[in-house]
Amino acid sequence: MDLTRIPALIASLVGEPDVPDRFTPYYRGGDVAAYPVTVAPCPAPLGRDEIEGETIICGTVNVPETHDAPEGQRIDLFFAVMRAQSTYPEPDPVLHLHGGPGGGIVSRIEMFAEIFEPMRRTRDVIVFDQRASALSAKSTTCRAALDQFLGDVITGTFTFTETSPDGGSATPAALLRDCIEEIEASGTDLAAYNTPQNANDTVALMQALGYDRYNIHGISYGTRLALEILRTHPGNVRAAVIDGVAPLQVPLYDTLAVPGSEVIDITLAECAADAECNAAFPDLREVLRDTLDRAAAGELLSKSGDPLPVIAVLTPFLSRNGTYADPSAATSLIPAFVYEIARMADGGPTPVVDRIIATDGYPRRASPLDGVRDGLLDTEVAALDEAESSAKVAAQSDAALDGAIDALRKRLLETEAPLARIFDDEMIRGAGEVLQDADRRRAALLGYAQLREGEPDPNALRAYVRETFPDESQTRLLGLIDAMSETEVAAIFDNVGRGVSQTLKETAGNLHTWIYACQESIPFNSLEGFRETSAALPWSEVGLIYEDVAQEFFAACDAFTPVEQPGFHEPVVSDIPVLSIGGTWDMQTAPSWPALAAETLSNAQTFLIPEAGHGAIAYQNCVADMTQAFLTDPMRALPETCALQTVPKFHIPK
Repeated sequence: MDLTRIPALIASLVGEPDVPDRFTPYYRGGDVAAYPVTVAPCPAPLGRDEIEGETIICGTVNVPETHDAPEGQRIDLFFAVMRAQSTYPEPDPVLHLHGGPGGGIVSRIEMFAEIFEPMRRTRDVIVFDQRASALSAKSTTCRAALDQFLGDVITGTFTFTETSPDGGSATPAALLRDCIEEIEASGTDLAAYNTPQNANDTVALMQALGYDRYNIHGISYGTRLALEILRTHPGNVRAAVIDGVAPLQVPLYDTLAVPGSEVIDITLAECAADAECNAAFPDLREVLRDTLDRAAAGELLSKSGDPLPVIAVLTPFLSRNGTYADPSAATSLIPAFVYEIARMADGGPTPVVDRIIATDGYPRRASPLDGVRDGLLDTEVAALDEAESSAKVAAQSDAALDGAIDALRKRLLETEAPLARIFDDEMIRGAGEVLQDADRRRAALLGYAQLREGEPDPNALRAYVRETFPDESQTRLLGLIDAMSETEVAAIFDNVGRGVSQTLKETAGNLHTWIYACQESIPFNSLEGFRETSAALPWSEVGLIYEDVAQEFFAACDAFTPVEQPGFHEPVVSDIPVLSIGGTWDMQTAPSWPALAAETLSNAQTFLIPEAGHGAIAYQNCVADMTQAFLTDPMRALPETCALQTVPKFHIPK
């Protein structure tokens, strides 16, 4: 952020924002009376350059829970509109569809800012939390049921599918049923939380925000939703980008192991196509096959003579989506890793295996200056070192400015409730004794969570302090409560809600994913189907790694009633221009699926990007360039430039 913009940031936080004309209709309820808009504060943190009310605006749009019954129950969907950076933006914005299902995105705008930046140069970018997702999940959250297991969630002992050995009902599996019962008792129709209704929501949202024609961009589950929009609501869509594609005709849970098996095949083929790699590691496929067979039989031994499991052999193939500091460097080591681990028990050197296994031995992120110093004069090397040092200082300064802006936002927003922050600090300071005892810790957490069930009330806060904290802490905490204004008491209760929601985020996220997946994918998927599909794969060992995931998913689905949607799992047919993208080591959606989805999309272009995982745009900068080029002219035939410049280079031992 330019320093001259900081006054504008402060003004936007402490006073009325200078609202641009583009945002004015939102303060009047939006463009369509049937889908009223309410402006609301954007959740922090925002990007450094964002000024709320000027560059970005957030709020809710109110839509029917069931679009065929507009007079019935309604729900609020939380959205954000990020204005284009151009003075002359294109009229057709980009509507981004997040993954999950149930993932949400509005509270993660800062994280996605870099991905959206190329699109935002010329177009507005709109994001929203889909129904049963993050900030739009109020109607599908079972607060009372989840609060009972808050202690288990914090200690990491909670699972939705654990069974009680004595057949009792107080198990997490029973909790899931209780959770669904609580949601339905509130009047929510769970059957209305699905992809077709999500597609209806996108139309309502864009109409309410005043956009007649737009582009859609989806990642992961967002590609599934994008395909459904192309099928059922194509009228206003100019073009679509789907990245990390999950075609509707694919049984996603039968095929959990398919992406991993394809990733292994692709990596082996990349080495075979590289003359140096193929010469250094001949018959790599056969060596890997033999090594996995020995591991499965308990015959693959470490240097110490202990059997190595299958996962030890496959980890470098399957962990590139985040395990390694530099995933591309991990790819380069895989052929050498396979050869070394196959011969480990023979006592030979294993530098690559040691480098990968060591806790601090992950490959470092490659520098663009690697190898550049070779052959330079001393004065040239010194100049290069100085340039590199300056670049690092600039990057650190950038990060420091980001942190300072976030802190400034936080402090300015706290000015109306200073005692709320002090109260939180005092609770943390006084909780040491409470947290040391498991029973007291559990009671404290449950009592804290239950504060959300009532209106902000200083007496409820006093009762919680007296029941929870030791005498020496009570005096300070009760004194702070006595001194609080109504605004500060309300801020405490807001903090409670946010804190508990954050703690339960992953657990609630699983529930929200299952609401979609279990109702839409059963009986299209089954545990037997998963096992049969996995067993038939070239690298069936991947199925063993996903066995627990599959069991958890299908056990969870027993609590739901499947919703029949005729034709939902049919391939989508459309002539709207589509850019369909995959990554060569995408472990969540198979590298072959972008081409599969494109088979019935007559104006689709398909690209498989080397050295990219799930959501290729997050891994290779050229994917963002390709996306922007496509949006500029959706009928332009794009060259293979991005795929050609990201081909991996393999480590060849000297």
